[in-house]
Amino acid sequence: MNLDPYLTLFSVENPISLAETPRAKLWRVERHDGPAVLKVFSARGLKVGDTIGTRLLRLWDGDGAVRLIDESEDAILIEWLDGKSLAATVRKGQDAIAAQVIAEISLKLHRPPADGYIALEDHFGGALLSTKIESFPKQQQPAFARAQALLKWLLVTTESPKLMHGDLNFDNIIQSDRGWLAIDPKGIIADPCYEFAVVFRNPTNEPDRVATPERMLELARLFALHTNLSEERILQFGFAHVAMSLAYHFRRASTLSKTDLAIFTSFDGLSLSPPS
Repeated sequence: MNLDPYLTLFSVENPISLAETPRAKLWRVERHDGPAVLKVFSARGLKVGDTIGTRLLRLWDGDGAVRLIDESEDAILIEWLDGKSLAATVRKGQDAIAAQVIAEISLKLHRPPADGYIALEDHFGGALLSTKIESFPKQQQPAFARAQALLKWLLVTTESPKLMHGDLNFDNIIQSDRGWLAIDPKGIIADPCYEFAVVFRNPTNEPDRVATPERMLELARLFALHTNLSEERILQFGFAHVAMSLAYHFRRASTLSKTDLAIFTSFDGLSLSPPS
């Protein structure tokens, strides 16, 4: 990739590669006042709407999230955060501390619903709601049917939806001299209980830990404690979320995550069905 146009546009230099995903590439660059991060979206990233998060960063203006410095149609320049991610806290077994941080950031970032963001029913391409149950592997059809019914009920009973980060996992929260800050928002409109759904799937490389019902219940208790939200509803959205992700990958005929399958099974075992 020829970075020269971006370096000129944003008045930065000395790019050092940081990361590359199918949706974007990131570099550390130098500005006149110090380091920053240049993020250039790929064609896929633009197609799936990853720039929606840019609007959220602009809206938050550095309050609880990384600060947006500048932007173009296919790239952004954001502030450099030199601290560790919240994942480092979780690796030390300090789930309670991490849960409190996520809860406090969620309360700071939530905004009223607005046009141009992703409704929860359309998240993951709406795969869970639009896929016929008989299309899933036979062994998992009953669980997917329960998850599908639960998501429909959760959507109908959501009374005060919020515009939220939508991917507030441990890796997307970084320590800085301004405290803990969120990065890489998705821009989802949903029940505020949904914000914590992705956390149950992390750390993704520790399936034996994250799929433990006791941990799921404790995380939900902590999130509810720090936000005054419904503990049961947080768990229900956790189940719906992992089912949505699995349905999306199933529809794309991609390999299903063993970790997600284990979490899905554990959630189903918690009997989180809507009231009959």
